[in-house]
Amino acid sequence: MLFLSIQRAEAQFNESEKNLEFGVSFFATNYSGDIAPDHISTTQTQAGLGAFMRLHLNNYFQARGQVIIGRLAGDDKNYTPNAGRQLRFNTTVLEGAALLEGSLATFKYEPVVSNITYYFSPYLFAGLGAARVNAQVTYYGPENERDRLLKVSIPEPGSSARMLLVTPFGFGLRMIASERVGLGMELGLRPGYNDLLDGVSQNGNPEENDWYYTLGVSFSYFVGRLW
Repeated sequence: MLFLSIQRAEAQFNESEKNLEFGVSFFATNYSGDIAPDHISTTQTQAGLGAFMRLHLNNYFQARGQVIIGRLAGDDKNYTPNAGRQLRFNTTVLEGAALLEGSLATFKYEPVVSNITYYFSPYLFAGLGAARVNAQVTYYGPENERDRLLKVSIPEPGSSARMLLVTPFGFGLRMIASERVGLGMELGLRPGYNDLLDGVSQNGNPEENDWYYTLGVSFSYFVGRLW
């Protein structure tokens, strides 16, 4: 018989001495801001990848350092109220962050046909980081309409390559799939505390800051103890 139960899972890391792991992540990226004011458009979904190190402080808390790189893009045509403005942008985001994770519980799954025990752990995370962006904005409308449609010329002042403060937060599900291998799924949200992530501010709504998001999977390997 198969069964699923909630465990404190103290053997999960201590007995196997698996409290340090390294991994890679692959994810979809999206954005909301002046070129997508009220929604996230699946048509502007991009891709990214990352690398991380996770230290299991105990059975409930983990510290994680990560670096990710991904693309963000947006186009006025995907948001009907702004379609006539005819702006689009793209940028590469390079982010480094330090995060603290909190495990909510650990579920143990033991198939009767195998001697492997699988552990599932949902968790929340939050942290602090910095992201480098360099938005490239294009106006693709008629040239004779440019001055009417745009409040200021592009590129807008201050929209060149810049560093942004970010505070990533979100939730995920982690699984230990064997003695040394971990798998995961995670959704991350990042307020940018800036309105120039997409290179558009005065031509949009300078009162609202931009956000970006990641949704993906991770693969990790436990290398053992630090002490």
